[in-house]
Amino acid sequence: MATDVTLYIGPATAYKKFRFVDMSAWEAVRSQIISAMNAGKGTIEIAWKGDTIVYVYSPHLMVTWVEKTAE
Repeated sequence: MATDVTLYIGPATAYKKFRFVDMSAWEAVRSQIISAMNAGKGTIEIAWKGDTIVYVYSPHLMVTWVEKTAE
């Protein structure tokens, strides 16, 4: 299981980077991403510095993450 996840949303030239070390927070975001991807639309809400950033998912929104595990 991952212990550190980095999420990138947007194109490679203008992406927003989020880091998760709290796995319950990551699982909540991950489930939103997977649900939106499966439906082809939806929202992804990410808590960030006391605010909530909301992305409206479409097949054109690039979403990538890197999972690292403890060695």
